[in-house]
Amino acid sequence: MAVTQTAISARIQNEILWSIDQETQLGMYTRNRILNQGASLFLDLIDTRREYRAHPQQDIRRKIVKGFLLRWFPECDF
Repeated sequence: MAVTQTAISARIQNEILWSIDQETQLGMYTRNRILNQGASLFLDLIDTRREYRAHPQQDIRRKIVKGFLLRWFPECDF
């Protein structure tokens, strides 16, 4: 079996950890999944912001933001 994860230690603010624990109590997500998806979302956000700043044309900027929203909020109807 291939190793696809690495154990890490992180300092998480108490309020954020409390929110994560509240979400895990609903039974749909594990702590690990929330942390992995949160990191993925954050990295995609900063990459999208970098790309947005690189293009001065409003029509291209709109497409960049729309692509981000469709990736992370596919049920969005606009």
